[in-house]
Amino acid sequence: MKKILLIIFVLFCIINAQQEEHKLMNREILKNIASYVGIELPHDLHLFCLPCKLMMKQVQKFSKNTLMSIITKEYVALCPKFKNPLICEGKKQKYLDQFAVQFVDNYLKPSNACQVLGACKLEHEPQTLKEYINEIMIDKLSRQEQQIWKERSEALLINNEDYKVVQYSDLHVDTEYTVGADAFCGNYNCCRMENSIPKDSSKGAQYWGTLASCDLPFRTVQNLLEFTKEKIKPDFILWTGDNVSQYRWNQQKNQTVPTQMITQEIQQLMPNTNVYGIYGNHDLYPSDQYDMIGESAQSFRDAISGTWKQYLSQEAYYQLRRNGFYSHIDVDRNLKIIALNSQAYDFNNFFLIQGVTDPRGMLNWLTEELKDSESKNQFAIIIAHIPPGDISCNSQWADRFSVIIERFEHVVSGLFYGHTHSDQISHIRSRIDGRYIKTIYIAPSVTTNSRQNPSFRVFYFNGKTNQIIDYTQYRLDITKANKDGEHAILNWNIAYNFLEYYGLQSSRIEDVQTLGYKLTHDEELLRKYIYNYATGSDVRYQKHLKDLKKLFLKKGTRNYFICGVDTATFDDWFQCIGFFEILQDSDYTRYKIYELFYGKWLKE
Repeated sequence: MKKILLIIFVLFCIINAQQEEHKLMNREILKNIASYVGIELPHDLHLFCLPCKLMMKQVQKFSKNTLMSIITKEYVALCPKFKNPLICEGKKQKYLDQFAVQFVDNYLKPSNACQVLGACKLEHEPQTLKEYINEIMIDKLSRQEQQIWKERSEALLINNEDYKVVQYSDLHVDTEYTVGADAFCGNYNCCRMENSIPKDSSKGAQYWGTLASCDLPFRTVQNLLEFTKEKIKPDFILWTGDNVSQYRWNQQKNQTVPTQMITQEIQQLMPNTNVYGIYGNHDLYPSDQYDMIGESAQSFRDAISGTWKQYLSQEAYYQLRRNGFYSHIDVDRNLKIIALNSQAYDFNNFFLIQGVTDPRGMLNWLTEELKDSESKNQFAIIIAHIPPGDISCNSQWADRFSVIIERFEHVVSGLFYGHTHSDQISHIRSRIDGRYIKTIYIAPSVTTNSRQNPSFRVFYFNGKTNQIIDYTQYRLDITKANKDGEHAILNWNIAYNFLEYYGLQSSRIEDVQTLGYKLTHDEELLRKYIYNYATGSDVRYQKHLKDLKKLFLKKGTRNYFICGVDTATFDDWFQCIGFFEILQDSDYTRYKIYELFYGKWLKE
């Protein structure tokens, strides 16, 4: 018991000992630990560095199993009080050990623990956002220089015809989807034979997909691709990840099969259409867990880069295979497509507890890629899976990403994401003066999971400026499709055209930034936005409308959507929705605990 209490006390102090005022406390902790293990503490703490590391190595050795058993025991006791027991058991099997290993290894790792306790010199000092802003903005072009840059860049276009770009996101193909299987089984993913056949046939999985906790049968995705070929005829496709089923507890280790299936179908139907893709958090095994620093994800990167090799330049293929992110240049359009790996900032990726704040140097790489484009008068678009303002995204990362976008606002002509399954946009705002910088386009999912109607977007670009003109949102009425049965001709209908639907003059930031103001002052427009957010699903839409009518939820529900449009970091979103709304949201506590575990942003 004495050892357990000592370990927990040391661990708690290490996590919290990040500021100057803790130095005296650190010395006292070290004295107590040194006395406990029989080591004399030198006057100069840095002379104690080696003994401290030796000591912490022993602490780590005898404490690891003890701490992991404590974490497991507490989780098993607490989780079922808040979650479905099946979900708790699944998380325990797939995630708890990973979390515990990374948590214990990082905070009891001799090099880290002895630095925080003050026995060893810090290898990396914390970096403030202001310091980062000063570093990135030092050579930002003036407004006049940016205008000259755009004119020169537009003159370099070889193909200046307007073009169409399709975006698919969150297709979540379930290769085990079974018609008639229980669609309301109480687990993360239903509509599988293992969930049995319900007595009430109306609760069974439907032919084309089901508005329940179910992913899609492959035939619905095939139909989408056929529709794209026949009706849209895109110039290229942006594919922002999450292709595998969300059945996290029963995933196959070969996570690349759905991606390969979809890619082969695209190749057969649209052999001359380029595809620029990036994977999502569910495409990994286990979901979200991706080692950005080590090489354990190399076989996954080999498989994905091989699947998309034909679409990429040799350099882009090498980047994707080696690092998990890449850039590809469309020479005719003078356009660079940059694909980022959102696992570098996903709070659910427990490998990030290792404390490396820019794993694999992706933010530095992005900065260099945009500098390169700036020097060559070349436009760029950025794609990734998890958007910066999502609860999964580390706000320290999102803040720095926003700074980079502000620095290169004249270069970046579009930001495209998925992950949320909802139809939405948000805005990057200046970390210096708060002005609106760029619109982030977040596409809804193709899958029905979360009770959403299958959806995809088509963006229209001005070929002379490489800027977005407008987008059209397409949606499948899955209920009608299932009523028409197996031989139905699916209608992927136009749900709305962005500018017309929201009464915007253009897609320029000066016009789109007004959407948040419009939603604040126009109740009918807010309802229209919520209807689209729910992808026209009455189940989701009616729930939000009920919340809008409830005394204690009305303000929070309004702010949930309005603040989501106006912000692009989770911290900003919480500040925007209001103090009392924060208290009602358990996500805030979880997010702040994650921030504590992952630590502060460090200088290189």
